[in-house]
Amino acid sequence: MVSERVGLLVCQKVVHPVLKQYLQEQHVIVVDRLGSALMEPLVQMTGAQSVASYQSAVPSNCYGLLKDLCVVSFGSKELLHLIPGEDSTVCSLVLCNRNETTLSELKIACKTAEDVLRLSLTKPFALLGGGCTETHLASYIRSKCTNRIEDVLSDLACSYTEYQLAVDSFCRSLESLARSLEHDGGESLVDLSHGHRWFVQASSPLDSYWKDLVNSCGCGLFEKHQSLDWAILGDKYPSLTPGADCSQFEETTPDLFVLDSFPAKINALQIAVETANLILDLKYIIQDVN
Repeated sequence: MVSERVGLLVCQKVVHPVLKQYLQEQHVIVVDRLGSALMEPLVQMTGAQSVASYQSAVPSNCYGLLKDLCVVSFGSKELLHLIPGEDSTVCSLVLCNRNETTLSELKIACKTAEDVLRLSLTKPFALLGGGCTETHLASYIRSKCTNRIEDVLSDLACSYTEYQLAVDSFCRSLESLARSLEHDGGESLVDLSHGHRWFVQASSPLDSYWKDLVNSCGCGLFEKHQSLDWAILGDKYPSLTPGADCSQFEETTPDLFVLDSFPAKINALQIAVETANLILDLKYIIQDVN
């Protein structure tokens, strides 16, 4: 390997200290105890092949190729950043944080983003993000469930009061999910034309009009205009039938446009509904005491 100018040796297990010292003296970077989880993406990135033993000659077709590699120092840690060749479909990302808990959360966030991106490539469908899908859906359900429900009540064998209670609980759950996106103590609003979520910063003056405090909805599709009215999300507001008024759409895509993965959102809603039904079937009440 030294004679063939190998610059990086990666081992799933432990490299003998004597061999590691020799390779380092020959300017070969040695990374051992990598684990099996990282071997597959490393093979995909470099095109190298795993070798069972380095006691015999290594075939030339087992070597991989990297465009470059560099050592990134962060505090007391040194991280090796592998930069793949131009033909590689895999790239590397260095994540750093002084707090191990925060670093773990950052890894989960990046892994989730990667999974959503991969899912979006295989199933290229999306929903409006920023809480707008939840508030729009809640407004639409409330609107549909107030007209011609006699046949529905007969099929479900329930009273009008029970039916409206179930609808209101489901819609409030959707609105609560949209409100949870606000982490800075601000206020969440819903407009009475499209049913989209808007937010007001916590530092906004209390004696101002809503139209003076908002700019665009959560997904970025709609901008504020004089004909819009708002209500606090979660409170009772006048019934509305949200629709897509094409005259309100911009001719071009907004600069800030937030989307959610359609398959991921549908899967989350299905799991939530199934879990709620299971709790109702078991007739147990779960209360968060925190």
